[in-house]
Amino acid sequence: MRVSLFDFQDDALVELRTKLIAARLLASVNNPQAISFSAPTGAGKTIVMTALFENIFFGEPGFECQPDAVILWISDMPELNEQTRLKIEGKSDRIRVRQLVNIDSSFDAARLEGGHIYFMNSQKLGNEKLLTRKGDGRQYTIWETMTNTAQAVPDRFYVVIDEAHRGMRGCKAAEKAQTIMQRFLLGSREDGLIRMPLVIGLS
Repeated sequence: MRVSLFDFQDDALVELRTKLIAARLLASVNNPQAISFSAPTGAGKTIVMTALFENIFFGEPGFECQPDAVILWISDMPELNEQTRLKIEGKSDRIRVRQLVNIDSSFDAARLEGGHIYFMNSQKLGNEKLLTRKGDGRQYTIWETMTNTAQAVPDRFYVVIDEAHRGMRGCKAAEKAQTIMQRFLLGSREDGLIRMPLVIGLS
């Protein structure tokens, strides 16, 4: 890290690592695990998460490294994702820019690639959106991509749900976002999405 964590941030990081040690030992497609990280606005959640991502990729005493881990950061707004990506890029001295990937409407892959942090916003996940449909050269829906990734590496596929959507304007917009976010926790047979084996909820 290019910055030192405050004591309360370091305490939060240690707690997150402790939870993850247990969660990734148990995580499977039949036994999904979810943990939460809650902190007041301005407490530096993104900085703590950046430190956690470094720990995941590069290890820490008592915390085994997973250089081929996949991290998927999901929020409701592309602006939030861009802010997060830039913060990670600016605060980490170990995570490289090439590891930070924005999932746009042209993204098409059987699986998400290990050693990367992907950013996606829920606005691209409506049924009418390109990411959720095959055709026009697309071989996989984003739901299939996530299911394939979860089945291949259930103990090292981290889905981070940024719950900043609670502040969205308009009840209908927030309600729709909630429904999409719930698919990651509950799965969606209609979409071909299984429950994500490792979910970290931020609020």
